Amino acid sequence: MAKPHLLLVAAVLLTCAVGSLSLPACPPCGSTPVPYPLSTAPSCGDPSYKIRCSGGALLFDSSNNTYSITSISPATQRLTVATSSFLPNTCIAADLPTIGFQLNASAPFNITSSNTIFYLNCSDSILSSPLNCTSSSLCHVYSNNSATGAPCRNTPCCAFCAGGSTTAYRIRIREEGCRAYRSFVNLDPGLPVDRWPQPAVELLWLLPPEPTCNAQSDCGSGSTCGPDRNSNGQLSRCFCNSGLQWDPVDGVCALECKDPDGCGKDRTALITGLAVGLGVALIAALIGFFIYRRHQLIKLEQDRLTREREEILNAGGGKSAKVFTEKEIKKATNTFAKDRLLGTGGYGEVYKGILDDGTLVAVKCAKLGNTKSTDQVLNEVRILCQVNHRSLVGLLGCCVELQQPLLVYEYIPNGTLLDYLQGGKRELLGWKRRLSIAHATAEGLAYLHFSAVPPIYHRDVKSSNILLDEKLNGKVSDFGLSRLAHTDMSHISTCAQGTLGYLDPEYYRNYQLTDKSDVYSFGVVLLELLTSQKAIDFNRPPDDVNLAVYVQRLVEEERIMDCVDPLLKEGASTLELETMKALGFLAVGCLEERRQNRPSMKEVAEEIEYIISIATAKPAEE
Repeated sequence: MAKPHLLLVAAVLLTCAVGSLSLPACPPCGSTPVPYPLSTAPSCGDPSYKIRCSGGALLFDSSNNTYSITSISPATQRLTVATSSFLPNTCIAADLPTIGFQLNASAPFNITSSNTIFYLNCSDSILSSPLNCTSSSLCHVYSNNSATGAPCRNTPCCAFCAGGSTTAYRIRIREEGCRAYRSFVNLDPGLPVDRWPQPAVELLWLLPPEPTCNAQSDCGSGSTCGPDRNSNGQLSRCFCNSGLQWDPVDGVCALECKDPDGCGKDRTALITGLAVGLGVALIAALIGFFIYRRHQLIKLEQDRLTREREEILNAGGGKSAKVFTEKEIKKATNTFAKDRLLGTGGYGEVYKGILDDGTLVAVKCAKLGNTKSTDQVLNEVRILCQVNHRSLVGLLGCCVELQQPLLVYEYIPNGTLLDYLQGGKRELLGWKRRLSIAHATAEGLAYLHFSAVPPIYHRDVKSSNILLDEKLNGKVSDFGLSRLAHTDMSHISTCAQGTLGYLDPEYYRNYQLTDKSDVYSFGVVLLELLTSQKAIDFNRPPDDVNLAVYVQRLVEEERIMDCVDPLLKEGASTLELETMKALGFLAVGCLEERRQNRPSMKEVAEEIEYIISIATAKPAEE
């Protein structure tokens, strides 16, 4: 009887929580709905998300201009605005005097990476920028095939995708630089220009905080009206009571759950009820029963684990993976001889193995009897069975007969990227080789995020998890902490795991994992490649112990080249020095505090590929 009672109580509490807040959405503007938290008046929505309704049309006020809102998508928290037109028969934007499209960096809006932006009518100095200013750039396609863009023909122009760093807040034009711009949302470059969408800029708004209130009567029973510390006491908000937490997606105070994997599984009350009802005698009988059946349960559990591992290995399209026998594994590792031990970690040990056909393999063994270690190795099997990419360490198979799970994967002989950067071998990694390793790693992570179904978040990207083969090509390894992401979810909620110095700062605050968490960690790896310094180093001054913080400070002081590895700068050409600076700025873009401002891994891989093309280009005099 206890279980239905508990479910009823939980249902009642959940119902109370869901109904505890009433969000004051604004009325439609003409025929256009205004979803929460967008606000057209002080009495509705969230004042921080202010837009205007004028004459039945919605308007967006930037920090320097006003633009018409052409569409709103509350499901994705995005809106598009029509950008400034050209002055008649010129290649000059109407908002040139106000320096183009400018957002307030402290406002909850930013430009998304779905925007393809053209800078037009530029000075020759723009041609030396890291943007795509070549003759085949899309901006030339636009100016040569569009009546509107015709005045821009035969003038220097550049194209790029927005998102990350300062491009998240502005499209800057000026007299001494570029005097016009065009932005297209979700542009398909394969279409003819006359079928391109109308010029517009897509903006993303951040998920809203708790709704504002003037008195407790504005809040429900599950929340309390209190001052908002971030507004210096100018606003009050309905903060959720103890045991509840704000859900910005559904706009309610919901039941708090700090460990989603364990939610709904706490049976303490049930066990207590059974103990009271049945008494000490029944407990003693159960103990005796379990002792009697112990050996049978152990055997059943071993059989279950064997079947589970076989099912995992055969799922997800891992057709090339093999089920190794206990005899094969012991023979390959010389019965796990000490001289075959490659390394030891929190999950267990890795041994070098030699198969009968001479193939070298690495055998990862979970710690015997350690549940967490077993789960991590089994999770890595699940992940690697579903992926196959040249930049990822390949799975060869696993053994299902031994008590602890074993993972067999390709042997990468030359150690890790960290070994080279910190182990006295960094002279073997020239600038172009480092760029190649960065590009391979970015491609591997982009494959996990965009090609795997469902997408995979690595969760532990760091230089010690990037292995180098005999040609010093990079391969991403160690998927023990990785997770599969459902396509209808924007994040995974989990307890914070990973490595200090590489973890997304937002991960510590809300325990929400996204693909942008891997982007942040990869940004730290880029800084390691650029500086040959450790992610965390207590030999640096106290404020610079964290490498990401240290480099961000140098960027703010316009001294980014001060942190570049002197070995790389020695004898480097001017072009190589510029690409070092470009990679540094890309890394800082990956480290943006707001996840929405970071580029995707696919964009990062494309940007590194572009930097490589510049670094390997022949000088003009040749």
